[in-house]
Amino acid sequence: MDTKVYINEITIENQTLFLILNNENPRIEWNNQIFSHLWFLIGKLPALSNPVYIEQFAEIANFYWKGIQYKCIENIPAFQKQYQEQVKLERLHPADIFPYRLTDYKIFDVSIMHEPKLHEGQLIYFTFNTQTGLPYRVVCPFPYPAASTLIHYQILPIIE
Repeated sequence: MDTKVYINEITIENQTLFLILNNENPRIEWNNQIFSHLWFLIGKLPALSNPVYIEQFAEIANFYWKGIQYKCIENIPAFQKQYQEQVKLERLHPADIFPYRLTDYKIFDVSIMHEPKLHEGQLIYFTFNTQTGLPYRVVCPFPYPAASTLIHYQILPIIE
C-alpha cells in the first residue's frame, strides 16, 4: 500500500509543486505526476533553472537529497539569533533538558550565513539538521546537470 505524506508546497511561475514522502521516499508531485529525481523535474519545469527561483530550487533540491532530516533556513537573521540564544541559555542552565543541546557539539560560526546566492556556477545556501539543530552550508551546481554528484553539505566553521 502506497503511503503519501504531504510536507510542503512551493510555487514557481503559478505552478504549485508538492514536497511529499511517498513510502518514506522524498518525491515531488506536480501536474498529476510524481518525480523521483531533481533532473526529471527540471526537464519538465525548466523555470526551476531560472536564478529567480534559487530559493525554491534550494528547498526542492534539499528535500530530494536529505528528505526531512535537513531543513532549509528561510530566515537567516532569525536562525542566527535563535542559535546564539539557545547556546547562551544552555550555558546558563547546563542541567536543563532541551530537545537537542547545541553545546554538546562545538559552537559554529553562524555569522557567515547568508541568503541563497550563486557564486561561480554554484548555489550556496544553508540548512540545519532537524535532529541536532546543527547548521550546514550546502554547495551544489546551478543550473543542475543531469548526472551531478557535486553536492556538498558542510558543517559551518567552529568558533569554539
